[in-house]
Amino acid sequence: MSGLAPWTQQVFDHVGSLNAGDRLPHALLIDGPGGWGEAQLAGQIALTLIDRGGDPRTIAHPDFRWIEGEKGTIKVDQIRSLIDFMQQTAQAGSLKVVVLEEAQQMNPSAGNALLKILEEPPPGSHLILVTDARDAMLPTVISRCQRVSVQKATREIVVSWLLEQGTSAEEIEPLLIEYAGAPFHILEALQAERKSLWHTLKSARDRQNSVSDTVDNLRNEDLVDVLARWARFLHRLVVEDRVGREGVDFFDDLIETRRMALSNTGLNRPLQLERLMFKWRQLVIRCLLYTSDAADDTPCVDLGGRRII
Repeated sequence: MSGLAPWTQQVFDHVGSLNAGDRLPHALLIDGPGGWGEAQLAGQIALTLIDRGGDPRTIAHPDFRWIEGEKGTIKVDQIRSLIDFMQQTAQAGSLKVVVLEEAQQMNPSAGNALLKILEEPPPGSHLILVTDARDAMLPTVISRCQRVSVQKATREIVVSWLLEQGTSAEEIEPLLIEYAGAPFHILEALQAERKSLWHTLKSARDRQNSVSDTVDNLRNEDLVDVLARWARFLHRLVVEDRVGREGVDFFDDLIETRRMALSNTGLNRPLQLERLMFKWRQLVIRCLLYTSDAADDTPCVDLGGRRII
């Protein structure tokens, strides 16, 4: 992947104009729907400020830090370390820059500690917060940052960009549904060699794999993520009226199981997946579009004009 995605370029140019006019605030809040290049934009802004290239997450620079949560939480000790760093004198230039990724992961103590540096920022310091859940942040933190938002692009722009990144046309359609159209989530899945969940679901329905084998194939996947991706496929079926009331009930079951997985670390995840997979195999999916090679009783799903089951 090279350069910024086209839908973030305008935001980058706006921040660049603020910097050129010596109007760049000490604290920026970059927010967006998630998976649309919010962190990549923050990284590019940071690299521009310190006049360096490379991967901002791993670059070694005395005046730059990239901070993210530990096990899903940004703790107060991390924020105190951030404050100590920003109060030091810059070594390689005139600026100190910090990117705080997934800023909504700050616990209340961390958020309150961050207010100190937001209210009394040291000269030449720049803090860039990134979030896809702004409503989960402290209002007092938000109010002390200048907000810049990443907006979703059209489907045509996203598809064109994904093709430029080397994604095959055959992969794109199910992945767009599975990851709610978020192009960077799609790229992350492909880079991790994670196949579309649809292939697994299709194999289970076609009885190509047993339920136990299907569950075993998903053993290394995060259950919360799997259920979210599964629910997006089912939502498409519901919207297109391909399933009846039992499909809606199954969708509710997926969402409720995901809620339990988020809150209950002791949940028997293989057992839940097995239960849901049996229900999935029994679900009647109506085909509204048949092709000449499909028997009249063959369930199918047309995703973006292509029959994939």
